[in-house]
Amino acid sequence: MDSHAKTNVCVIHWNLGILLLMQEDKRHMESKNPEPQLIAEVIATFQFNNLHLQSLGRQPLAQKTIPGITMVGSMPTFYKITVTQKLIDAIQVSEYPRTATTVHKLLPPVADITELARLGMRPLDNRAVILSCFEAFRQFL
Repeated sequence: MDSHAKTNVCVIHWNLGILLLMQEDKRHMESKNPEPQLIAEVIATFQFNNLHLQSLGRQPLAQKTIPGITMVGSMPTFYKITVTQKLIDAIQVSEYPRTATTVHKLLPPVADITELARLGMRPLDNRAVILSCFEAFRQFL
């Protein structure tokens, strides 16, 4: 059985494969949490990138940290997710992985974090903080 994970936006390098994923909440009224969608897509991206490397005659990676961003309205959340071949192997045989998967998550450090989900980038102060987070996140590409 094949499954497909589809991201909203991605940055691709011809030789290196997919470098960044961006996921919008597609379930709108059900939940405001696109995080599980993003994590599934990062796992699929790791596998896709390794298959791409093999097709080029190169060695697949044992692990890779893949950056991602989720958007709920105008509120971004930034992620760095480390995927390993051991995780892929465990998923393929429906086993619980023996090692933990590391997910680093950053909510923009706005003045009133309790209002971030509701206001997003609307307040000018929030917009400045969020745009600086996007700028700083570029280093992970």
